[in-house]
Amino acid sequence: MRREPMSHRPARRGEGGQIIVIAALVMIAMIGGVSLVLEGGNAYAHQRMAQNAADSVANAGATVLAERLGGATRTDADVLSAMNRMSTENDLDAFTAYYTNVTGGLLSPAGIAVGGYGAAAQVGPADGDETIPPGTQGVRVGGSQTFGTTFARAIGINQFTASADATAVTGALTGGQFMPVVFPVSMADCDGSGNTVIIDEPWRMSNPGNPHPVGQEYIVPLCKTGGGSFMILDLDPDKNCYEEVMDPTSIQFDDFPVDVDTDTGNDCAKKIEESVTDKSLQGEVVLIPICDDQCSTETGDNGTYHIIRITAFYLDYLSYSDHPVNSLCELTTSPTYGTSMVNITGGNGSSSCMAGWFVRYVTSGPVGSGAINNGEAIGVQLIR
Repeated sequence: MRREPMSHRPARRGEGGQIIVIAALVMIAMIGGVSLVLEGGNAYAHQRMAQNAADSVANAGATVLAERLGGATRTDADVLSAMNRMSTENDLDAFTAYYTNVTGGLLSPAGIAVGGYGAAAQVGPADGDETIPPGTQGVRVGGSQTFGTTFARAIGINQFTASADATAVTGALTGGQFMPVVFPVSMADCDGSGNTVIIDEPWRMSNPGNPHPVGQEYIVPLCKTGGGSFMILDLDPDKNCYEEVMDPTSIQFDDFPVDVDTDTGNDCAKKIEESVTDKSLQGEVVLIPICDDQCSTETGDNGTYHIIRITAFYLDYLSYSDHPVNSLCELTTSPTYGTSMVNITGGNGSSSCMAGWFVRYVTSGPVGSGAINNGEAIGVQLIR
């Protein structure tokens, strides 16, 4: 038998090189994909940081505007300074801010609502105008933060930029946690039967101080309106008067004026006094609804109060007595601070009273439009 000689095919040298190129491309794609996934988590974290920073900058600007609404002299430069400080503290690289109305709508320098940034009044001198437009109640902020990458450097991406927008507004406080009592809009006395008698003189505001506000301290009588109610509100029907102070429910009033039911429990004044002591509210600012000259719109078990706004009161003490005349409601000097007090009760049937100062107070909470009146609490609200 004859054996045929074996044939040998020559090897293709290019095949090995092609495999290496393909493998390299696959590796680059894998590295790129993994890098982008890992950098995605990093980018998300920085996006949250940028959003929180923008929120803080907007709140800082709105807080200055709140002080302005409360009667303090504040300028465009003051708003910009507060926002710059908060931007630095929160590591924003840059931000731009514009003035808005209470709903967050942009305003022109003349205070007219506009639809775009081109005609909007900017915070600071960049737009050539250094005034706060009429009707301003907020600021809209756009900020950015640039951050370096780690894994994405392998595919030539060295940094990303996170951007965020925020709008904060200020105005009369319309919601929050309130004391379940009500004050009249002007000074009020109780007559010989304990009924409210309005004295047409507004409460005077006090300024911050230590250990108490600087200004006039008042004794405010809590007069009855019938049905056993001593100027006490039923803010949460599911809680008794003691619980409403110890664990207050957050209340949102959609608009003012609003009628709020009274709490007709005969022991409410005593329970509130006990809760003020148990919660150690002496020396704290409490939020209290204010009624106007109509005040009590009904009597008896169906009593309601005509609430027109919220005031802030720095509490010295609250006192209740079973007797028609309460000695702590007749003082002219504070037993806590030794300060002079305006006593408008005169001992005429006021068995309950609260002593303290009306203060200009800015807090976080929902707000409404319109002017800030005497003694009105002011809120700052982040709306977007």
